[in-house]
Amino acid sequence: MLKIGVLISGGGTNLQALIDNTLNNTIDGKIELIISNKASSGLKRGELAGIESLFIDSRGFRTDEEYNLRLVEEFKKRDIDLVVLAGYLKILSKEFIKEYKNRIINIHPSLIPLFCGDGYYGERVHAAVLESGEKYTGATLHFVDEGVDTGPIILQRKVEVEKDDTVKNLQQKVLKIEHEIIVEGVKLFSQGKIRLEGKKTIINRGGAMKRALISVYDKEGIVEFAKNLELLNWEIISTGGSFKKLKEAGVNVIEVDEITGFPEILGGRVKTLNPLIHGGILYKRDDKEHQKTIDDMNIHSIDMVVNNLYPFEEMLKKKASQEDMIENIDIGGPSMIRAAAKNYRDVIVVTDPGDYELIIERLRLDSMDENFKRSLAKKAFNYTAYYDSLISGYFNELDEDKFPERITLTFKRNSKLRYGENPHQKAAFYEELKDTEGTLSSLKQLHGKELSFNNINDSNGALKILKEFQEPTIVGVKHANPSGIGSADTIFEAFKKMYQCDSESIFGGIIASNREIDIETAKMIGDIFIEVVLAPSYSKDAMEVLTKKKNIRIIQIDDIGRNNYDELDMKKTIGGLLVQERDEILLEEYKVVTKREPTKEELEDLLFSFKCVKHINSNGVVIVKDKATLGFGLGEVNRYWATGKAIERSEDKISGSVLASDGFFPFKDSIEVLGEAGVKAIIQPGGSIKDAEVIEEADKHGIAMIFTGIRHFKH
Repeated sequence: MLKIGVLISGGGTNLQALIDNTLNNTIDGKIELIISNKASSGLKRGELAGIESLFIDSRGFRTDEEYNLRLVEEFKKRDIDLVVLAGYLKILSKEFIKEYKNRIINIHPSLIPLFCGDGYYGERVHAAVLESGEKYTGATLHFVDEGVDTGPIILQRKVEVEKDDTVKNLQQKVLKIEHEIIVEGVKLFSQGKIRLEGKKTIINRGGAMKRALISVYDKEGIVEFAKNLELLNWEIISTGGSFKKLKEAGVNVIEVDEITGFPEILGGRVKTLNPLIHGGILYKRDDKEHQKTIDDMNIHSIDMVVNNLYPFEEMLKKKASQEDMIENIDIGGPSMIRAAAKNYRDVIVVTDPGDYELIIERLRLDSMDENFKRSLAKKAFNYTAYYDSLISGYFNELDEDKFPERITLTFKRNSKLRYGENPHQKAAFYEELKDTEGTLSSLKQLHGKELSFNNINDSNGALKILKEFQEPTIVGVKHANPSGIGSADTIFEAFKKMYQCDSESIFGGIIASNREIDIETAKMIGDIFIEVVLAPSYSKDAMEVLTKKKNIRIIQIDDIGRNNYDELDMKKTIGGLLVQERDEILLEEYKVVTKREPTKEELEDLLFSFKCVKHINSNGVVIVKDKATLGFGLGEVNRYWATGKAIERSEDKISGSVLASDGFFPFKDSIEVLGEAGVKAIIQPGGSIKDAEVIEEADKHGIAMIFTGIRHFKH
């Protein structure tokens, strides 16, 4: 049984953790002696537990050396095997350290090498962490050498630093994990599972040495991960560039060639495709026949596969040559990942560098349970499926096949959302791989609350409309429908036109602009309640005005006017998916079908209105005047009803206006009421069997009418 001596200076909460875990036999040891250099309350903890506890005042000695010799004397009297510094705030002498070399451990309240050394103790450490802005801090258990906090690290554990943390509550968070790792470290020491190789601590947690195969393209964090695996008694095998990087970093690594007896060939195309590798991954540890085969063929088990793949996605974004694309199709990597994921009960599969720290933590705590390994397998299969879908999509594009027999969609999660359209619906936002400039996937949020599902959906609707216009334009949207659209020589004038269309419905809506938001426009926005503003940029003065409102989401989208996207339009059905080309055409030509031709001004408004009607729900019509919407009629089952709604909403401004319809007029009744209301020109697809009657009614009212031959239904 390990004989433990403890040095303290304060209240002794770490000491209490050790007392509790020796008394309940978690630690195979006994605390023989507690010494404090102060008359601290920690001594009472020892006395209550029946442990010999001494107050030895360091001020009663002429020198620190004399004081340290006394400490050594007391510990030697009791044959102490391990000295634990549990909140001890004095430096040990060289003689003390020499006497108990590699048998003194200390707990420090930070992640060494950060915030350690002279002057870093107690609350000073946590204050420094908060001042630095670090996202994480933690605790370190380490051996003590002649430096200050410079000895070999045994264990570390981290906690997140939150925005509202104070020195006091951060100290408590760290203290909690101090209690955990000081107990774990002493337990491991008592079991003889810790040894030192130079400045490196090796922890053997029992059982045969396990083997990890590391072959990664993205090498971020891999050296530290491999070194931590070594500390936990894992053997590392590796390939190519990964082997070279680990070897240069001092990791004791075996090259795959040594395992397979077969060299890497075909310029690296074949490295790990070998039964000695895949057999070691795929065999079931609880299957006697599998085990016999492995033993007979002298195949060593591979218990962890760490792999991420050739950068096919990055090459796709760079629009690399076909030859480079083909060479960046990984073969061996997906094979190993899938093999490890299939056998997840026995093999840990690691595809995300963001998981390295968590996996080391789980291994240290011996908490690598089946559920966690299954979650890693799920991530691995998602990863390889995503990777393969990129490749299949690339080949579909090479073959110009928009509608292949099987379609696999490739999206990556951008963010988890608080909820969907309604609070009871869970939701997330995914982005496409393709060039996303000018879309919500490339937005920069400059201010305000997190975007919601409805914010994103409405903003997308606003963007789709906005991209139809080249001149300064503002689009207002509410519930994915436009409340107003205006174009003018300045963005301020465009905003006024948008707002005057419907000054009530825009309350709580979305505003999208294809020009920089200036101070005048910002002031108008500031006078109403707006959820989201989208623009390519904002003047400094405009930002000062807009940010006075805490919650308004201010979004910058570069290249916001871009409208050339090589993508398909999709609508999910129950049990299926509708796929079509984007509606990219406005019109190819038009024909005046009435006696009167539109004036130049009317024609400009007609084209403006046709852009607007293209993006509202059918049956839809829009009334426009001076490049400003006056009234919408949308989402009606009857075009006459839609027309009536648009007339009603245009109020007394309608005289001299124009109207656009997304589909043909089946009867003349709509033309009759439009003529009576004062509409002077109409643009529509045409194509009704009653076209002649419709044209005749337009002539009767002196209305100019254009047929486009292009319909813009939207459902």
